[in-house]
Amino acid sequence: MLLGCAVLAGCTHWQYNLGLPLHEDAIDSEPGALSLGRVLTILGPPQRLSAIPGGYVMAWEHWQVSEKSIGISLGALGVEGLSLDWGQAQVDAEFLLLTMNSNHKLVSHTFSKWSGDAGGGSAVQPFVGLVSVVDVEDLVKRMPHHNWGGDILKPLPRAINSASAPDLGHSGIEQRGTPTGVGQRSLEMR
Repeated sequence: MLLGCAVLAGCTHWQYNLGLPLHEDAIDSEPGALSLGRVLTILGPPQRLSAIPGGYVMAWEHWQVSEKSIGISLGALGVEGLSLDWGQAQVDAEFLLLTMNSNHKLVSHTFSKWSGDAGGGSAVQPFVGLVSVVDVEDLVKRMPHHNWGGDILKPLPRAINSASAPDLGHSGIEQRGTPTGVGQRSLEMR
């Protein structure tokens, strides 16, 4: 037990909970029967919103990200300056997308739920271990609605395909964790 404590350099467990939990049956109404006011009463304000021809789409999301890592230093065994690190991340996600027509009536709704690995890795590091073996930064950034006020004060995004930029609110919705090199953001200028 003492030897185990001596070689254990550190372990972390980070738990992120983003958004409110969603339920698949939160919207169980027939298309056209639910108004925008009723939708907002049930779900609250959407986290993503975009215009589409003939109406608009709104999205809500809930993410639970768990990041675990452990590091072992062999200094107590006489191997100075060497550490072994392991890490992994798990994600559970729910995404609700509602399509509304120009009369503010529900046209369709889609609920998706998934869970699985969000990444992981291991490393053998000489000296001081400064490398993170798990990277979930793109999944745990602030929710879109937390930035609405501040985003108004920022300069407009510059994009070659600005008509397709998802942050402008008229060209679709991009789900959290989408890589920047694919999809709507592939031609943005950084």
